[in-house]
Amino acid sequence: MSLDPLAAELAELYARWPPSRAEVVMPATWLHAWYTGLETGLERIAERHLTYIGALGDGSLMDLERRTFIERAALAFAVSPLLACEGGSSSQRDGTVPDGTATGDTSKPEPPSDAVGRFSDIVTAPECPDPLAALIEAGPEGTLDFSEMPYRQDDPRWTAEIMWDRDQVLKVATEFNGESPEIADALIREYPEGNTIGNEGCMLTCMAMVLRLLVPNEDPPWTPATLNALAQLFYYYTPSGLSLTTLYGDLVSDSSVGEVQLVLKEDYLPAQTGWPKVYANTSPLVRAYRSLPVGKRADILLMVKSGTYLDTVASHYSLLHPDDTGGPEDPDPLILDPAMPLTTSGPWRLTDSANQVTLDEGIAAAWEEDNIEPTQLGGVWVFTRWPADRRRTRLGPLLAAWARELAKES
Repeated sequence: MSLDPLAAELAELYARWPPSRAEVVMPATWLHAWYTGLETGLERIAERHLTYIGALGDGSLMDLERRTFIERAALAFAVSPLLACEGGSSSQRDGTVPDGTATGDTSKPEPPSDAVGRFSDIVTAPECPDPLAALIEAGPEGTLDFSEMPYRQDDPRWTAEIMWDRDQVLKVATEFNGESPEIADALIREYPEGNTIGNEGCMLTCMAMVLRLLVPNEDPPWTPATLNALAQLFYYYTPSGLSLTTLYGDLVSDSSVGEVQLVLKEDYLPAQTGWPKVYANTSPLVRAYRSLPVGKRADILLMVKSGTYLDTVASHYSLLHPDDTGGPEDPDPLILDPAMPLTTSGPWRLTDSANQVTLDEGIAAAWEEDNIEPTQLGGVWVFTRWPADRRRTRLGPLLAAWARELAKES
């Protein structure tokens, strides 16, 4: 099969770099397309000028100046890499020049139609490969083992494990930190059976799932119980509250010696002044993840927060199911939820999680006070696996998809 000159040159560009270096290939291709568009545009503009002048005979310089003004749109179209690749801005496609003046202005006589034409006839944009699509395609593919998923907070293997000792926390707050009994009492909720993984450990259980899924060959495998012990050993939190970090995402990096890391985090501050409600189908980051082919998600996991902004009582954490094929428009995605009862099986969504956690009257009251909706998100945490050589993260496909989503809003 023969190639036209432009296609042949693009093929040569691609041959110079391996597919894994898409981030190098695409800018080079883009630059090449810009140069080609500029060269072609200038040639066609010059050709049209000569044709136009020849058709008018001696012609007037005013008409020639008018013609030059009209074709500025074509020149701008040719020299802009983004417009050359994507077909121009909406205003230029409608025939306006860069300063907003319409080429169809009738204040001056129009030259003959066979000599003028619209700028879209003057220069044809080269067809440029989508660099974001190339980056997504270049990402590794894989599968995850969900045979033990999700970990449940009510699993008897760890549900009774203590995370914090409330009596000790109150003592430290009042005797060492000088807090009043009322303020100390609000620091940590009281449960009859204690502040256990079963009552307090949704985030801990999510991170144990992250480690189990992304570091599957760890022996023994990570569980909420082993991660709880490590968190206390490393002073992410302690039973007495001398150390009490309630949002401890970096624990996965310490646990996996950097093989799995928290790389992105967004908070949506539900019910806080000035913050709109955010859902799975309106968060650009969540939409980006759910737009990826399932195989491209095998190195990336998203933990989502639901419930209230304050974490003392009524916030909750779960993982977006990496194999969910519902797509970015679905506001109620499948999740791996620590609150899903051990006796329950089958698909489980954000709404199921909301129904489950609000069986607790304290949580239900807090959600009602803050007008929290079942599918509303309070934040997103992104974890990714690093390759064996540790040279760079495998976050590329998600970043490319995220850039696409952010571009839709700009």
